[in-house]
Amino acid sequence: MSREIELKVPLTQEQFEKIQEILSGKKGLPAFNFHSFEHILKSDEYFSRYHNHEERIKNKELRVIRIRTEKTDGGVEKSYFCIKQKTIENGVEFNSEKETFIEDADVLRSFFEASGFIKWFEKKKDAVGVLCSLDSSGFEAHLELEKVNSLLYIEIEYTKEDLPADEVRSNLEKILLALGVDPKKRDSRSWAEILS
Repeated sequence: MSREIELKVPLTQEQFEKIQEILSGKKGLPAFNFHSFEHILKSDEYFSRYHNHEERIKNKELRVIRIRTEKTDGGVEKSYFCIKQKTIENGVEFNSEKETFIEDADVLRSFFEASGFIKWFEKKKDAVGVLCSLDSSGFEAHLELEKVNSLLYIEIEYTKEDLPADEVRSNLEKILLALGVDPKKRDSRSWAEILS
């Protein structure tokens, strides 16, 4: 199981366009470096035995039971099954997740249906992803500038377990600040809560 520390912040159209210009190379930003640029289309289907978020929490169901299908610029489509435990500490999302590649997502969908699970939520994400860092440190995080069901967001995450959580949080916040995004405006709600 891997650790994932993530911040997500809603953006205005102006902020979204400014960051888009930086990531496209049209506008420079001192001390900000990025590479491994990719355009990703993700479709996430969330499954549950319950019909609402409150029931899921009350019955201690995993926070995420998901099939993700993603398509990259090369047109390759891949699907993954993921289960995730999610906790929020001081507005920062900490995830422990297990994920595996699946050859045929329809087999898993049929299993869920036969087992009494329902597809209770779907999220569509059109994102630009990059690995980014600030010159002042060797810290590197994955950043996504995204439209999620037409809402504008930035998500930044760190998935290694080599640094203390407070140091990771501080570095993620520094990158957001460099991009003109206030980390205090982070949204610690789940996507289901945001989009429902």
